[in-house]
Amino acid sequence: MRRAIMGPYMLQPKLTAEHRDDANVAEEFIHLCQPIFHEMTAILGGFAPRVFKEFQRHPLPNDAQRPCGAWSACAVNNGGNHPNETNVHRDVKESPYGYSCVFACGDYIGGDIVLYELRCKIELRPGDVLLFPDSLIHHNNEKAKGSRKSIVAFTQDNMNDYWVRKYRIHKRGSVHKTGSVHKTGSE
Repeated sequence: MRRAIMGPYMLQPKLTAEHRDDANVAEEFIHLCQPIFHEMTAILGGFAPRVFKEFQRHPLPNDAQRPCGAWSACAVNNGGNHPNETNVHRDVKESPYGYSCVFACGDYIGGDIVLYELRCKIELRPGDVLLFPDSLIHHNNEKAKGSRKSIVAFTQDNMNDYWVRKYRIHKRGSVHKTGSVHKTGSE
C-alpha cells in the first residue's frame, strides 16, 4: 500500500490512486500510525534539523495535511514476490536532499539492511527505526525468517519540484541562470 500526497510523475499534488481506491482503510492506517510517524519525525528533527524544516517549510495544496509526520508519503511493505528480501536498489524518485525513514515490524529474524556505499550492515529488529538517504545509497534487506514488514516514510522528489514551481524557490543543487551551482550546505 502506498499512501501519498504526491505520486511519482505527478505534476500537481493529489492523493495517489492506491489511496483513493481504498480510502477508508488507508485513512484508518494513517490514523493508527500517527504515534510512529511522530517518533520518526522527532528523530528526523534531532538528526537533521535543516531537512526537518525544509520538509515542512511549504504547505500542501488545498490545506492537505502531511499524513506521515514530516513526510508527504509512506509505503507499507507487506508482501509481494519476495516479502522478506529485496534486491539492491536506490529509491531514485525520492528526494535526494532528504531522508526516508524505515520502521521495521513483524515477527522475524534476519533481514538485515545492507548499505553498500557505507559498507555496513544494520540489524533492524521489529520496532527499530532507520533514517537514511535512500535515494543516494544502494541498499537491500537480506532474507529474513518469519514475517518481515516495514513502513517507509518519504517525500517524492516531484513534491520538491512542485514547491520550486509554486513558490519560485531554487532547489538545492539546481543550476542558476548564471550557470553556477546553488548549494545550501550539507546536512
